[in-house]
Amino acid sequence: MIPRVGMKRKALHMNSTQIAHIRAHLAGVAKLLLGDKMMKPTLSIIAGEPLDAAGRLKLAEMGAETGIDIVHLPFAIDADGMPVMTGINIVLPRDLFCFIQSDCRLSLIPGQARAVIMPRDEVRGHFRILPGEIVQVASKPKALASGVDCAARRLANLVRDGVAVDKQVVLHEWC
Repeated sequence: MIPRVGMKRKALHMNSTQIAHIRAHLAGVAKLLLGDKMMKPTLSIIAGEPLDAAGRLKLAEMGAETGIDIVHLPFAIDADGMPVMTGINIVLPRDLFCFIQSDCRLSLIPGQARAVIMPRDEVRGHFRILPGEIVQVASKPKALASGVDCAARRLANLVRDGVAVDKQVVLHEWC
C-alpha cells in the first residue's frame, strides 16, 4: 500500500530474532522460486501480517498503482513468539485489472530446480515465477500437490541453514 496523507501506520514490535527469522524465510522463498536467477524490479517478494479482505484489496491497489507483480508472505506469531508463514498471496496487475490469489502454497516436484506457487484447489493451474513477473500456467499436474510437502521441507532447511541471495534480491526492512 502506498501511504497517503491521513493514514497511520500500525506499530509493529518485533525483536531482532523475529526479524531475522522472517528475513530467512524471504531469502529461502526467493531461492526456491528464482533458483539462481536475478530478480528484476518488476517483481517483489514481501512479508507482512496475515491479510483480511480489506488488506488484500490494499495489496492489490499497491500492485495496480506500481505495476509490480507481488509475492506476499503473511506471518503470524505462534505461542513461542516466533513468526510462522501462513501461506502466500500473489498480486498480478495486468492491463486494466489486478488479480489476486490468496492462501497459496509452494510446491517443489522432487528433481526440479525451482518451486512454483500452487493456488487453492478450486483455482485453475499454478503460477511460475520468472525473474520479472508471475506467470499463470494452465495445467495443475498431480505431482504439484505432492510437491507441497517437499517445498515445505526444503524451505525449512534453507531457513535453518541460511541461503545467500544478495546477488539475486535486495532484502529491505521497512519498520
